Amino acid sequence: MFALQALWVALRGFFAGEVLRRRVSDELASLSDRELSDMGVSRSDIRRLAREAAAEAVVLPAEIEPASRPAPLSGSVRTA
Repeated sequence: MFALQALWVALRGFFAGEVLRRRVSDELASLSDRELSDMGVSRSDIRRLAREAAAEAVVLPAEIEPASRPAPLSGSVRTA
């Protein structure tokens, strides 16, 4: 079951990363050369910056821990 959850999270993360990468790339590409140079970015940097932004925003499946069992109740529990 955990493998399917990890696969789902990985796919969701991949597609979310691709959407973000595309948005960043489109947004930077729409700027003029002057605006890009004011930010210290060249046109050749756009793909790299978009890829880095998407990589930072995506949670990788290796970073997700499997759900653990709930801790047992502590304290006095009455039994009849």
